[in-house]
Amino acid sequence: MSTLSKHPLILFGAGVAVGYLVHKYRKEIIEAANRAGEKSKDFVLQQRENLEDIISGQKEAADDAGSA
Repeated sequence: MSTLSKHPLILFGAGVAVGYLVHKYRKEIIEAANRAGEKSKDFVLQQRENLEDIISGQKEAADDAGSA
């Protein structure tokens, strides 16, 4: 199997097949990548808000402990 995977004609054929499939489904691939990018942006914003909530809670707890 390893000698077949190194054969130039097989590698060329695999490259042509992959290129054809990428060209055929390029719109779907682009849409999926854009959706993943948007979801990652939303995730980062949500985590930033959670972190700000935690930090503000810690500051309030420190202020309460300092004034008591």
